[in-house]
Amino acid sequence: MLQARPDNLLDIDSLIKNFIKKNQQGIVTMQRIHLRDTNEISIRALIEELTEELKTGCVTFINKNDEMEGLDSYLFYIANAFYKKKAIPQIKKKTEYLCPGCLFLNKSNLITPLNNIFKCDECEYELKIANDPKIIAFYRTFFRHNKNGYHCSDCDRFIPHPIDESPIVSCPYYDCIFAGSWLSLKRMHHPTSQSNPESLTLDLSKGGSSYKNLLISNEVSAHSKMEIEEELQNKVISLREIIESQKNTIPYSSSDSTIIHKNLAYQAFDNLIKNFPAEMVSYLLETSRSGGFQHKVFQEYIRLLEGSLPFSFKKNKQTYKVETLLDDNMNLFDGISSFEAIISDKLSIKNNTKEFYIGGRKASYTKPYYIGKLLSVSEKYTKKSLMDCVKEYSFSKIKMSGVPVGTEVIVTHLRVPPHYQMGGMVYINRVRKRIVDRARLLLNKGSDD
Repeated sequence: MLQARPDNLLDIDSLIKNFIKKNQQGIVTMQRIHLRDTNEISIRALIEELTEELKTGCVTFINKNDEMEGLDSYLFYIANAFYKKKAIPQIKKKTEYLCPGCLFLNKSNLITPLNNIFKCDECEYELKIANDPKIIAFYRTFFRHNKNGYHCSDCDRFIPHPIDESPIVSCPYYDCIFAGSWLSLKRMHHPTSQSNPESLTLDLSKGGSSYKNLLISNEVSAHSKMEIEEELQNKVISLREIIESQKNTIPYSSSDSTIIHKNLAYQAFDNLIKNFPAEMVSYLLETSRSGGFQHKVFQEYIRLLEGSLPFSFKKNKQTYKVETLLDDNMNLFDGISSFEAIISDKLSIKNNTKEFYIGGRKASYTKPYYIGKLLSVSEKYTKKSLMDCVKEYSFSKIKMSGVPVGTEVIVTHLRVPPHYQMGGMVYINRVRKRIVDRARLLLNKGSDD
């Protein structure tokens, strides 16, 4: 392991050559595992590409002034990521157009242009049965609209260029009241999706509306708002009834060592549904990623678990008493980590955890541990606690407030494996799947009746 810090690019070249020579067998093994390739010429060619990746990574590592003993692990991580990326098939994505009106209502309706004009059958149907003037204006805008359009200066959504070439446009969305000349607006691409057989990526950051956005809108008609609230309430009731029903079966379908974990995982979901009903309905039933509710559920589960300490359980005819979150019998956290960081210009701290989790078959999964439970954030030199300045934190970032940009800090936390089937996340994800599967079954059954 190299102790001296490189002073120039020649030193870095030498360091990388030594790393590759020392880990030659491991690198060949990664190519065989990820690419199923043992051809000697291919191995040499990819090692040449890998060398450049490692040089760039090494420069980044040194510029961050990290301790040199962590360099080998960092370079091994880069090498593993390099071969994994090479193994991903390059599938050409297909660009398809989405109706902006349907997208606003969380419906992904594909449409096709004819001479730069789109026609949406869904919006046309809704237009025929609409009574509210605001809703009529909304569907009239999108059932037949121009491919060209503009950023609304208020809500930043897509406004189609007027088909009749009118110089004035009005934002059609329920929660925006902008009206003005389109000449003053910035052009905007029509919403699209980049799709392949496995994924869909929407080319629009603010095109959709969650239940929360619709409920707080003053422009939605009273009748429509009442229907939205009623639908949300019905889904909340259904989710909480499912949670209660599934919790009641835990004692009959679980071992003694997992009962408390499953109970608290269900309780964590129930607590968040009570506190964030609209967001949790979107998270559970519409696979929404906004709001970071994956880590919120995990943190609530850990909070409840810590509040239940100490507790005992039986396993293999032996009784175990759990008194701390780091108890080996729970296997939730790998230990305590501490790292130094600097408050960014966005008042955030990124996860600088040095410890790496290496797992999977033949160590194919390599990644820094996540922030599991935040223990402390303090100024590096004065040791003053900044925990009161923590707004919230996720697995990979801590958001701060009231702290000067550039402040050097020390963060201490319980580290958690970065894998959805490790530690406490196994309970969270299995419980979530059971809730979602049951909810969708009931909702689909209800819509078919």
